[in-house]
Amino acid sequence: MHKWLCFVLFLEAATWAAPSDAYGYPLEVRITDAKDREAFMRWFAAIAEAQYTAPSPDWKPEDQDCAGLLRYAYVEALKPKTAAWFAKFPYLPERNIPAVKSLSYPLPQIGRSVFRVAPGAYQRGDVEAGKLVGRTTAWYLMRYNSVFLGRTPDKARRGDLLFFIHPLAKGSAYHSMVYLGGGMVVYHTGLRPEEGGEVRLLSLETLRQHPEGSWHPVPENPSFLGFFRWKILADP
Repeated sequence: MHKWLCFVLFLEAATWAAPSDAYGYPLEVRITDAKDREAFMRWFAAIAEAQYTAPSPDWKPEDQDCAGLLRYAYVEALKPKTAAWFAKFPYLPERNIPAVKSLSYPLPQIGRSVFRVAPGAYQRGDVEAGKLVGRTTAWYLMRYNSVFLGRTPDKARRGDLLFFIHPLAKGSAYHSMVYLGGGMVVYHTGLRPEEGGEVRLLSLETLRQHPEGSWHPVPENPSFLGFFRWKILADP
């Protein structure tokens, strides 16, 4: 890798390691109860992992990329767990998870526009102004919708996120994965279904052996931006 590109990537990583300047959501859009936090993370991870074994029929092809896996699992984790909801999932690695009682989709005040795409504190009119949307990319999910944990897995839990940057890659420069705990991750390769895109499940150790070093989830890799957690779970 060229020295100038390494330098740029280190600057990127340092930027995202900094704390966010504002929460960006209504105060009602925060999960503060410890049991609800745990439930959301378990549902999110279970839904993401399920897409590897048996993709849900309502996960639209146009949403099937790396960021789309995160968005889909996020929204579904917040929905009421009715019989109709369970019918959408041919397979779930966990089914007996408590419901998230303190927050449900659509969200208070912002409805289905659940992802922040602009800096600043929340203000009335942000949805109409396009600062909160229902569909966005991995970069925005990382920058405005999650908080940095570190570049080693010691603070990460099942349901947390990983982000990478590949400026010379085809398509989006940013790539996302879901941490499943126990050293395992699940992710979508990013290509459209018709181009061979798919969901993969593998270990961090296998990822560390990837022939392309930029995919190694280790602190010394400038392309690895680290482990993150959804902002709605962050401490006030």
